[in-house]
Amino acid sequence: MSRKLFWIIAVSAAAAGATPLASALAARGSEPRALPKGDLVVTFSGTGGGSYRFHQPALGGDGSACRVADTTYTEIDTYHWSYRFVLPPGGGSSDTPSTQAGGGQLSGTQQLLQCAGAAAVTSTCTQGLRAPLSSNSAELAYPGVTVGASGRFVTVGAVGELVPSTPQPICTGLSVRVGNLVEGFSQLQASVSFPRALLASTGDAARRFTMAGSGLYRGVTLSGACDSASCAVSTCTDGSGGVEAPSVCSFNESYSGTIEVRVVR
Repeated sequence: MSRKLFWIIAVSAAAAGATPLASALAARGSEPRALPKGDLVVTFSGTGGGSYRFHQPALGGDGSACRVADTTYTEIDTYHWSYRFVLPPGGGSSDTPSTQAGGGQLSGTQQLLQCAGAAAVTSTCTQGLRAPLSSNSAELAYPGVTVGASGRFVTVGAVGELVPSTPQPICTGLSVRVGNLVEGFSQLQASVSFPRALLASTGDAARRFTMAGSGLYRGVTLSGACDSASCAVSTCTDGSGGVEAPSVCSFNESYSGTIEVRVVR
């Protein structure tokens, strides 16, 4: 992924004319590590998952002959993450987490060769997920966070990702993992706002977020489906031109979590 997504969130956080956070924000808060008083500790965490399914009927011929076998594929994804950043009292941006954790699994099952009543061959693939390694700078285009204050509000934007834990998925049978059309775990994002006075009085403020249905960024939605003779299972959209039998496809992705800001005292 490029830095495009992080830039979008950074702009939204600063759009109202961000100003330095007031020194009163450092009045309270706690952090187990030895950090300077007044520093902001931002934690971006959550859980998510999704599914991708398609069915393409056997095509061509009759009796014992067919050109393309019946294919059914189902994938289920689950994941979780937590990234913590330390920022100075004035806020700002960081793409260097102080701690990071996360994991999950992508699991796909495919049935092949259901042609003219022939027994199906079932294949499965699994792919583990993990947080990016801090030792590998090539994996650290994400995560990132930005904190800005304008008037009575503090706005926090965050992005993150999980990456495959092994170069290739583990598969049995004839299959390779097809892959969910929208891999939410690689495009995690959220933006929240809360009153500056709340953070000043408590030293610890958190807001929940949910991403579902609307989309991760412009042009990409979190769910979709098609069911027609022109359904393209590679995109889950109805296309031009038809095939001999209708195909069915659907995908869905959602995640939710918390952005928390704590002030070191």
